[in-house]
Amino acid sequence: MIINRILLFLSALLLTACSSVSDKPIDVYQLADMRPLQQQKQWYFEGRLALADERDSISASVNWRHDLERDDIEFTGPLAQGRLLITVVADTVIVDDGDKRQEFRGPVEDVLAEQFGVVMPVNALKYWVLGVVDPRQQFVEWADGFMQAGWRVSFKEMQRVNAVLLPRKINAEKDKTRIKLVVDQWDLS
Repeated sequence: MIINRILLFLSALLLTACSSVSDKPIDVYQLADMRPLQQQKQWYFEGRLALADERDSISASVNWRHDLERDDIEFTGPLAQGRLLITVVADTVIVDDGDKRQEFRGPVEDVLAEQFGVVMPVNALKYWVLGVVDPRQQFVEWADGFMQAGWRVSFKEMQRVNAVLLPRKINAEKDKTRIKLVVDQWDLS
């Protein structure tokens, strides 16, 4: 009889412990919820980027400021070693490493591939970082992201910035190229 009462007491205690687990909802990526951000005209974020392919891998801090006419993407190496500022205005790409400033004509993806051997879909990424698709390209929706331009884009973690849900951890993969981006701070003004 005492054993039954102890078991009953332990069962009640276990149920009480289970009910005290946080009820805080987990924000999960849903493409339909992100669509209003398609109209976002300007934004800024600070974060960290890792890019790897079959030949090399790099990691850097990244600060990206976007508006309708210009993108400024600043990369800083580990321990603030090395800085690279890429400015994109229309079909002009300006690369400034602090010692030398060069200007190139053509799509930013082509310039980065030719100058640095890096495959980075910058024009699509300016949409993907907001959790939305590039409206100029077809896509296939997945549970945690989408497939676009041959890239599998997934959103591993979301964050609330004021009342807006934004990506915190983003992965993009195409062939043997992988991009991981962690956004530490957003500014949508």
